Amino acid sequence: MLFDLLSLKLFVTVCEQKNIVRAADIEHISASAVSKRISILERILKTPLFTRSNRGLELTPAAYSLLQHARTILRDISQMETELADHSKGIRGQIRLHASLSTVVQYLPADIRDFMTLHPGVLIDLEEGLSQDVVRAVSENAADIGIFGGNALVSGLHILPYRSDRLVVIMPEDHALSSAAKLKFDEVAEHDLVGPQKGSYLNSLVLRAAADLSKPLRLRIRVNGFEPARSMVEAKLGIALVPEHHAARYVATAPLVAVPLDEDWAVRHWNICVRDVLSLPAPVQLLMTHLGTRHA
Repeated sequence: MLFDLLSLKLFVTVCEQKNIVRAADIEHISASAVSKRISILERILKTPLFTRSNRGLELTPAAYSLLQHARTILRDISQMETELADHSKGIRGQIRLHASLSTVVQYLPADIRDFMTLHPGVLIDLEEGLSQDVVRAVSENAADIGIFGGNALVSGLHILPYRSDRLVVIMPEDHALSSAAKLKFDEVAEHDLVGPQKGSYLNSLVLRAAADLSKPLRLRIRVNGFEPARSMVEAKLGIALVPEHHAARYVATAPLVAVPLDEDWAVRHWNICVRDVLSLPAPVQLLMTHLGTRHA
């Protein structure tokens, strides 16, 4: 079988967009040319790669298999080009890092800074996502390294511990719970709550805790991220669970208080996931090792 790199690149973009027209726009090529390339791939493989549905193009089992191989090939070619073209400048590779928002905000800026001080030529493409999406990206070879929390399915991946954080409850200074030394979740659940994003690690913890109490949560509003949560708490739309790292800044700059959450699950654990360690490019292994030493 003969595959050309352009066809594989277009195929990957179509898979990601599930739409030929959008893929063509992204790749700055006509939709008919993209369609022709896909047709050629299907003739080579002697099997369809997509089916049409109301949601757009759906990948066939053959397409999922080709997608993983195509991403590996394109990553390795990109890695080779970067290392060879920029070797004189000390640039030795590119890393695709996907991570949960909490780690992007709390830990990764300093950890990446320290890494790039040691390896100034390595380029890092950082993308934020929900934990299950991060794990999926690594499994499907859309990312080299993932940082996630919770019990996302990680079958076939290598896992290392990364960091831990602790949740506290933030609230206005005049809130009924503001004078408490610490709080159990059943006390928190009696009040209006600014809820976390659906699908997030924090949301799974909150829903599990609420199920254990056998009582519905008083969710007045849901937000994506801790900064929006702080704004909603300041507007007195409810109280919110945030990591200590964030709470310390919020309390210092706004009329808010932070009270520790006295629950075992208030300590959240973040992990690193990669595919087969031995097959990872050298820069990816360097970053994986660097992040793994940050465990605390």
